[in-house]
Amino acid sequence: MHPQPVDGRTAHFRHTAAGIAWAMTFLYLLAELVTATAWKKAYSFRHDTISDLGVTACTPNMCSPLHLVMNATFVTLGLVTIAGAIGFRDFLPCGRRQWAIVALAIIIGLSTAATGLVPSSDGVVVHFLAVLPAFVSRHIVLILLTVWLWKQRRLAAVWAAVCALAGITGMIVLAVGLQIGITERLVFYPLPTWMAVTGAAIALSPVRDAVRQLIRPPLIYETPEPVGSVA
Repeated sequence: MHPQPVDGRTAHFRHTAAGIAWAMTFLYLLAELVTATAWKKAYSFRHDTISDLGVTACTPNMCSPLHLVMNATFVTLGLVTIAGAIGFRDFLPCGRRQWAIVALAIIIGLSTAATGLVPSSDGVVVHFLAVLPAFVSRHIVLILLTVWLWKQRRLAAVWAAVCALAGITGMIVLAVGLQIGITERLVFYPLPTWMAVTGAAIALSPVRDAVRQLIRPPLIYETPEPVGSVA
């Protein structure tokens, strides 16, 4: 069964919108920084977890006055992950491969959103169950992107491979128990970083093409001499 033809303008608009959505993932880092700065007790990016930024109840060791900012950011990041994956679906081979990536993105997105809806202060076990699907699926999706984009979009595939390697390394180091704040971010950051860079590159592609047109030297055509002319 062959896919239905897609209108060029519609696809271009969808790709640009998805690119902008994914590029906004950069704002996640700003949300972390703002929320951490508001802590009554100094927040440690080395020793405190990302989930600590979303705790809704204060204790002697942790208190996050701007927890609403962090939890809303988790929900937004989850929705953006899903929206971008659907918007970019035709960048992947059609069929089961395409929908496998979209399905994994939906799992990651819902799990990320659930992280904000069920903070760790509302129940550690429930919060862990909310986080777990995205925690595992994010590395699988980067590996699949590496394999399936390799022939058609080599640069994006290499970028996905680098991010996958970073995330898997983070999981190994996290299992050892070293610097939980840093290692957890090494696990979590690669996928949003891949999304943000890829989305920005696609969203800015019209600007890049316009610049190329401006700096491209004009073509010079030589008028051929008439046949039989005498020098």
